[in-house]
Amino acid sequence: MATVALEHVSVRHDAVLLLDDVNLVVGDGEMIGVVGASGAGKTTLLRAIAGVEALASGAISIGGVDVSDAAPAERNVSMVFQTPQLIPHRDVRRNIAFPLELRHHPEDDIATRVAAETRALHIEALLARPPRDLSAGEAQLVQIARALVHVPSVLLLDEPLARLDAPLSQHMRRDLRSLQQGYGVTTFLATNDPVEAMSLADRLVVLDGGHVVQVGAPMEIYERPATLMAAACTGRLSTVSALVERDGDGFWLVHPSFRQRAWRPSLAEHVGAAVLVVMRPTWLRVAADGPVHGTIAAASPVTGTITVALGNGPGLDEVEVATGGRVYRRGEEVSLRIEEVILFEPRTGGRLA
Repeated sequence: MATVALEHVSVRHDAVLLLDDVNLVVGDGEMIGVVGASGAGKTTLLRAIAGVEALASGAISIGGVDVSDAAPAERNVSMVFQTPQLIPHRDVRRNIAFPLELRHHPEDDIATRVAAETRALHIEALLARPPRDLSAGEAQLVQIARALVHVPSVLLLDEPLARLDAPLSQHMRRDLRSLQQGYGVTTFLATNDPVEAMSLADRLVVLDGGHVVQVGAPMEIYERPATLMAAACTGRLSTVSALVERDGDGFWLVHPSFRQRAWRPSLAEHVGAAVLVVMRPTWLRVAADGPVHGTIAAASPVTGTITVALGNGPGLDEVEVATGGRVYRRGEEVSLRIEEVILFEPRTGGRLA
């Protein structure tokens, strides 16, 4: 529907800088995931695009038109909030119809569009209910239907599935992606859920303290995160601290429970110091001849992982290991092989090349 461009966008509340010099271009029809820790600026970014957050500096354009000073109603943007904001005195049908009524659509057109959206989201049975009679998940579905009923140029989703239970959330991920692609609407999805980010977005933008720290395809950021924050936002991980030892042209990562070879030249600056070693569950493998030993502290068939306490004694580091479908039990002793790691500088959280 529209390309969205942010140029040197900053947002400030009093002395607090919520967004700092954000530059980003999102293509027509693209879905971009906005990820980061709480307070990173995700919601502020969406509110700035919607026009409900004033810019301290910079510019925002939608479809090539500068909307930096335009009122929210002039931007053809729909926003879905984490907490549903429905009109209490209107039933579900009239809540969904409201954007079309504001635009003076004919009654027949309104009825057709409302029926189409409610069918797509499987909420036809809710049409006569008032908002007070809806569950949190149902209210969120109604809010999504209202946001899409007039097909906006830009759709802003702020944690849209956070209030849904797991089965409904999984179902809605499929429906949201299908609806977004069907309409071709440019979409921003702010989320704290790595599964949503990885499964829905075409690209991710990682925010940290109001700064953009990385933009890229989900798997690119998963495999080569620029920061520890980017790593955490894209999937489960385990983090341990290890000392760097030099060995000829290479290095060892030394942990009380293992020694892991590393050849990264950047480690020369960290010899004798600690670095953070990050491992994804699929980068660890249970192997009879594995050099890393530990005891299973937890086993989850739901996630297909086990949590292994490394070594012996109290205060052990724990790592999460993918099981490949094999069943393990708590208390079992296992040996592990580390197949891949990412290293980060402990003070800054930046990745070591």
